[in-house]
Parts: sequence; C-alpha cells; structure tokens
Amino acid sequence: MERRLTTILAADVVGYSRLMAADEAGTLDALNVIRSTIMDPKTAQYGGRVVKLMGDGTLMEFASVVDAVAFALDIQQAVAGHNEAVPDDTRIAFRIGINIGDVLVDGDDIYGDGVNVAARLEALARPGTVCISATVFEHTRNKLDAAFEDLGEQALKNIATPLRVYQSCPDNGIAVAAPEATTTNDAGRQWSAPPRVEQALGSIAVFPFDLLSPDPADAFLADGLTAEIINMLSSVPDLRVASRAAIFSARDRKDGSADPWDIVRTHAFRYVLTGNVRRAGDRLRVIAELTDAADRTQLWSATYDRTMADIFEVQEEIAEAIVVAFGGELLRAEWARVSGTAPADLAAWELVHKARALNLPVNRDALDEALALAQQAVARDPNYANAHACLASIHVQRVISGFSADPETDRAAAVTAIERAAQLAPDDPTVLRTLGKVWSTCGQAARAVAALRRAVEVAPFDYHIWGRLGRTLAYGGDDAGLAEGHAILDRILATAPGHPMVGYWCYFKANACSLDGRHEDAARFARRSLDLQPGYTGAWMALANALGAQGLVDEAKEALAGALRTNPAMTPEHLAEQIAIAAGGDTEHAEKSLSGLKAAGLL
Repeated sequence: MERRLTTILAADVVGYSRLMAADEAGTLDALNVIRSTIMDPKTAQYGGRVVKLMGDGTLMEFASVVDAVAFALDIQQAVAGHNEAVPDDTRIAFRIGINIGDVLVDGDDIYGDGVNVAARLEALARPGTVCISATVFEHTRNKLDAAFEDLGEQALKNIATPLRVYQSCPDNGIAVAAPEATTTNDAGRQWSAPPRVEQALGSIAVFPFDLLSPDPADAFLADGLTAEIINMLSSVPDLRVASRAAIFSARDRKDGSADPWDIVRTHAFRYVLTGNVRRAGDRLRVIAELTDAADRTQLWSATYDRTMADIFEVQEEIAEAIVVAFGGELLRAEWARVSGTAPADLAAWELVHKARALNLPVNRDALDEALALAQQAVARDPNYANAHACLASIHVQRVISGFSADPETDRAAAVTAIERAAQLAPDDPTVLRTLGKVWSTCGQAARAVAALRRAVEVAPFDYHIWGRLGRTLAYGGDDAGLAEGHAILDRILATAPGHPMVGYWCYFKANACSLDGRHEDAARFARRSLDLQPGYTGAWMALANALGAQGLVDEAKEALAGALRTNPAMTPEHLAEQIAIAAGGDTEHAEKSLSGLKAAGLL
C-alpha cells in the first residue's frame, strides 16, 4: 500500500447518543443540515477531502496544514452561529482533532498512527474547540489569527509517547504563555510558579461515590466521603488530584452529558478511584476500587463493613492505601505529616458538608442557612478544624458579596474561627487557603500571602490555592506582587485550561490587567469569564470597568446593569471599599483598580 505524509482531521458530535435517544429523526436531520450547508461548502473552500463518515464522526485529510486548521476554526465558528437559533438541548456541537502524520493509503481510505493520534486529539477537545498536535501548532503559528492554549504533555490512549497538545480558545478566549517554573521579579527575589501537570509523581481522579442506600437523605454520606478523600489526597505534595469542583461539576451537568471520565481523558489522570456507600441503620458498607485510567484495569479494591461512627477511619484508610500504592513509605511519611484529625462528632461532619454545598452559588438566603449549619457544627465539635474553617469562609463570603448587615462583626468572627482552625490543623491546605482569604478580606495582605504560600507548599498541585495566591498578590497594591500575580495566573490558565475555576481566574486576570492599564485585555478576560459563568457579578463589574476605561460609556453602563441584576448588593461603591480594605486601607489603590468605572461616571 502507498504511504504519504498528510494532515488528518477527525471530528465528531458531542453527546450524540443522548441526542439520538431524545429525538433520532430530528438529530439526523439537524446533522445533515449542518453537513450540507456548512461542512460541505467549507470542505471545498479549503481543499479538504472527506475520507469517510462514521455516524456522527468524520475523517478528513488536507494537503495544507494551515488550510486544515483554518477549516476547523471556521467550522466551529459557523456551527456556533447556527446554534444561536437552536434550543440548548438540541444543539449539535463538534470536537475536532488535527494531526500531521505518515499514513497508509488503501483505495480512498487511510490508516496508521497518524490517524489514531488525530482521533485521540479529537477526544481531548472541549465542545466547540479544536485540539492540535505540537507539530501542527508549529506549522501554523503566526499564520492564522487564532489563539491556542498549551495543554502540556498528554498521555493518549494506545499511543506510546506522550504528546504536547494545544487547544483553540473559543470566542473571547485568551492565549497565555506559561512562564518558567522559577522567575525573578523586579525586586530581584525569586519565587516558584505552579508546577506543570507532568511534574507530579502520580495523578488521580476520585469519582463521586455512588449511594446504594434507598434513602436519598443519605446522599451527603457518599458526597462527603468523596470530598474528604479528595482533600486528604490533595495534601500529599507529589500527587496531582482532580479537584472536587471539577469532578462534581462533570457529574452534575444539566445538558445530559455528565461523564467524569471526560476529566480523566482531558487532563490525562493516571488513576481513578471509584466506590459506593450503602447504609442500613447504624451499619455502613463502603467499597472502593483503584483503576488504571489507561486501560481501566482494576489495581486494588477493598470492602469496609463498619458502623457509622467509623466513617472517618474508613476515609483515612482508603486515602492511605492509595498514597502507599503511589509511592510506598516516602509518601506514607508525607501523608502522616499532613493528614488532619478526624472530627469527634459525626453530626459535625455532616453539617459541614451540607454548609459547603450551600456556599456556592452565592445568594443571601443560602449563605444564612450555611452559616447556621456551620455554627451548629462548631458547637457539636469545637475541635473540628474544618468546621471552624467553613464558618470563617461563610462569614467573609457574606462581606464580599455585600450581604452582611455588619461587616466588621463578620470579619471579626471570621478571624476568630480561622485562627482556631489553624491552631487545630496548621498544615491542612483547606484551612490555609481559607486563612489567606480571611486575612485578605481583613486588609492583612502580607499575612494572606504568607498563608497561601504555605498552602501551595503543602499542596503544590491544588491550582485553586494558586489562583487565590495570584489574586491576592495582584490586588495587594505592590508592583512586584502584581507582576508575580500575573505570572501565576498565566501559568495556571495555561496549565489547567479546563479547570472549573478558570472563570474565576479570568476574572482575577481581568482586574490585574486593569491595574496595569491594559483595559482591552481586561475586557477580553472579563468576557471569557462571563462565557464560562454568565451570572458572575464580579466579571460583569470587571467588564464595566474595562469598557469605561476605554470610553465606551454606554457599553459600560450595560455591563454594570448586568452586575446589579445578578447581585444588587454588589455596587461599585461596595466593591471599591472591599478593594481598599484588601490593599490595607489604600483608597488610592481602589480608585486605580476601578478607574474605568470612575471615568464613566459610574463610581
């Protein structure tokens, strides 16, 4: 058979099985319309050849790699425009992967690793985006007006060598270059940036444990156990652990495409922990299984038959078994150093997890209910560090959101609670992250940064903590801190573009750009944040500020109206006060941060 070097494009429809199950005829008709009105004309325009159609999948080749990428980006933009008039639950979206490779030609068909890699890249792509290999990226760099995110080295199924992958940014996306691991700032001090994913000794995703009990009121057991195991594993410095938010958001998607394995595939986690919980009266059975993500081979399993009072021992035993499986005695020692003390009262543990579930999305009634639950947890078990940390977080969230009737009292209560938590569990990353949040809200920027630096030492792969550190440094009113904050935010946006906190990181970055006077960049990051979470008040406010600074007063007023629709308590005046406090009472810094709102007459 003939061999040739070619550009291979693989595409398929996101959630095709779900769409077909809901409306088979309608889905086929809609797909045929897109193929005939969008894909076929553009295939001819860019000189592509359809090798074969496979249900919802398409395999194509192009003589020009630039044309292949331009075609893919054009297709995604055209399909997005087509979908604007289509109901959300029937929209057709594509994933596309592109590779350059040597293929075997058999008649009209092509085979080989080049084709396989393109298919694996397609599977990695987020809906509406294009994933390309590093070779494709190098051939098209500076030849197309398009932004791509560096996803780093990715382990592709049945492909022997990890491959560097780049993913297109959707509309209003931002391409960021990840800085080196160690940087020298203007003051000559060196600091470390967040590690890349490939630097971890191991990586694991903990799927939400299934609840097998007939009573749905026991759901907190399964979710709480999952969250605790994630928190424990995140405390081990050499492990990269999928965040709780990422896994639970994948499970809870409203569009019917829920699949936590998407997180595993997209971010190349090496292992997966699954399990289930069954409760019968006071008896509890927990089954846990550790799986190799590459081929889904079971590596370890255990069954725990205990009483409810023993649930804390069970979660510690599961976490320790995983730690030992990764690295033996070395990691066992690290685990012993950072693992916290289990609560003495089961009801306190339950109350904390119910309070955390109410903390986001933020609204006044939910925060009031969460506060009452956290206060009950502290009363039930005064020595439970996470109960105090949860209580502190809710107090400061009331202040930040503008829902506090007495901000000074809430701040004081938050300080009391988090200082007690830090006494009880000084190396717990959740406690340290909350400590940083509290000190920042109370105008103690230096203490906040110190707590967050300690947190990333304890849990270096917890990008949630890194994002909080980047924000705190950028907002602190210090030029060196602003530069370091920019670099940290750039690094985590480049390293973890699919992380559930990206919407918040883009908002942090928008505000940092406004402080630099880069108002067009600030607007782009704010819009990217709103693409990911349209109801985020902070992003609407950041957009209003950036537009006002560019003299776009009417557009700034529209964005401010969007902010006030989502949270009427978050006024520009309230925001200015919070920024001034975070910068140690520096009102000049607050004015600089919100100069666009002031210029537009909105502050």
